[in-house]
Amino acid sequence: MVKRSKKSKSKRVPLKKKYKVIRKVKEHHKKKAKDAKKLGFQRKKVEKDPGIPNDWPFKEQELKALEARRARVIDEIEHKKAARKERAQKRKLGELEEDEDDEDSKLDEVLEEKSTDDSTGFAKNRDSSDRAFYKELVKVIEASDVILEVLDARDPLGTRCVDMEKMVRKSGPNKHLVLLLNKIDLIPREAVEKWLTYLREELPAVAFKCSTQEQKSNLGWKSSSKKSKPSNLLQTSDCLGAETLLKLLKNYSRSHEIKKSITVGIIGLPNVGKSSLINSLKRCRVVNVGSTPGLTRSLQEVQLDNNVKLIDCPGVVMLKSTENDASIALRNCKRIEKLEDPIGPVKEILKLCPARLLVSIYKLPSFDTVDDFLQKVATVRGKLKKGGVVDIGAAARIVLHDWNEGKIPYYTMPPARSQEEPSEAKIVSKLGKELNIDEVYNGESSFIGSLKSVNDFHPVEVPPSCPLNFDEDMEEVCDLY
Repeated sequence: MVKRSKKSKSKRVPLKKKYKVIRKVKEHHKKKAKDAKKLGFQRKKVEKDPGIPNDWPFKEQELKALEARRARVIDEIEHKKAARKERAQKRKLGELEEDEDDEDSKLDEVLEEKSTDDSTGFAKNRDSSDRAFYKELVKVIEASDVILEVLDARDPLGTRCVDMEKMVRKSGPNKHLVLLLNKIDLIPREAVEKWLTYLREELPAVAFKCSTQEQKSNLGWKSSSKKSKPSNLLQTSDCLGAETLLKLLKNYSRSHEIKKSITVGIIGLPNVGKSSLINSLKRCRVVNVGSTPGLTRSLQEVQLDNNVKLIDCPGVVMLKSTENDASIALRNCKRIEKLEDPIGPVKEILKLCPARLLVSIYKLPSFDTVDDFLQKVATVRGKLKKGGVVDIGAAARIVLHDWNEGKIPYYTMPPARSQEEPSEAKIVSKLGKELNIDEVYNGESSFIGSLKSVNDFHPVEVPPSCPLNFDEDMEEVCDLY
């Protein structure tokens, strides 16, 4: 009988398997690059360093200086290694207590300096981007005949910007502002009806639901004229209210005999659904969309048909607020990943929402405090740091994402108007004749009636937020530029 070798088996991979792995990796990278190109994230090629030219008279001196720098870096690395070994030996002998206090104080000083540098750099970047977005907003208002201000139906007052509306009115009497109540499928029917009557006392307002289909073309519309069951209208991912909006815009273009084609500017705060609105009207994906605020960086023109041209505007976040303001974070005006304190907005959510709703959504046992709630969310979702420590920050960001995406259902009701408020009935009646509003509003009743009532999905009623204003200091700086 042949004896088997006790030596270990060879770890060499057959060439067939090796080339198969290489091919699969290539295909994976190609697919990733293709997806990134579709989303508009093209990776810039890193330019190769040409090196020091031979004609330069100080080439030798520069090369010597480079070698000295390299040697210095290597010495530092070696010194750190030796220090680490010494610390390890001292730790074994228990002689490390005095040294640790000195090193901790040094570390704290370094971290403080680094954090101040990062905060100043972040503030500079934020100011420059806000300035650029403000300029784009001014361009869109100047180029447009009709301006659509997109509002989130869950909190229309909170996503309404008074200073934007003032800019439109100051730009001239020929500019017409129309409010668009988007995401109506996330709130009950009663709230939609009351908000429409409230907003229509000031300006023309239209209800809308963007298409949530994932294909690139042939995005569906649900016609209000077709007879279909209310449940079918609501459960669909098709767009609702597109025909009503287009009828409103085309009525305006027909009312002006001289100018048949019109330009429609779409403005609003970040993540209210401006780009999704354009894709839904065009019935194909012509602009990038996403749940991240600030995805649109510059104005984009889209020709809807021969009579209507749409202009997409980046969401302006030049608002009166501190960096960690909870109200701004809850309106999804800033990226959740860049929030310094994500726990503050979660405290506000826990004040607004009853505990039983959060327990049922996150499948948790009962909780007492905010920290207790976040710790339980982190353990359920598996958000742990090194050594099994619970990551409360990651759990807070999960809750904020769920709030902004509608997984925690909430809505607001319009406040009671005070008698001292100036009535804008004259503006509405004048616009009503031009846009033939009554005919347009009659077509909305079919799909608004298909929405769920409060008793169907039990959302949380939240007090309405105040309308936002621009930061005056930033506005002055932008005007100078």
